[in-house]
Amino acid sequence: MSILLSLGIVFALFGVFALLAQSGSCVEYRLMRALRDHGVDGEAVFRREEYVSGSKNLMYFDVRLSDGEVQAEFHEYMPEVPGPAGTVVSAVYDARNPKRARTGLRKDLDFEKEWPVVLLLGGGGLMLLGVGVLLCVIDATV
Repeated sequence: MSILLSLGIVFALFGVFALLAQSGSCVEYRLMRALRDHGVDGEAVFRREEYVSGSKNLMYFDVRLSDGEVQAEFHEYMPEVPGPAGTVVSAVYDARNPKRARTGLRKDLDFEKEWPVVLLLGGGGLMLLGVGVLLCVIDATV
């Protein structure tokens, strides 16, 4: 095996691992950006809590749409329970898909910490993957 092929495989593997590592941040960034662009301030009804581990538990909410109808369920990791079951909290939901929701107000959405991760690991991962594949192709043609 030549050095170009070995180097290409290593670069491509590191690129794939970087892309996999940032995939959660990319999904979170896109969700929050969609909420910023298409989100509607509304309310959600707290339903139940599931213990996960550590300091955050999984809380389940039902989105209460503007006409008062309860439609979609969403979940969020939170450190403490917002109140007893049936408690109404403020929420931001996507009018096109109410399952995409977060508790809080639209103006308070903060997703800027996700962008550097997506940019650094995603962009770096794509570059490493591209260079790795290019080195493999060059080795195959030489």
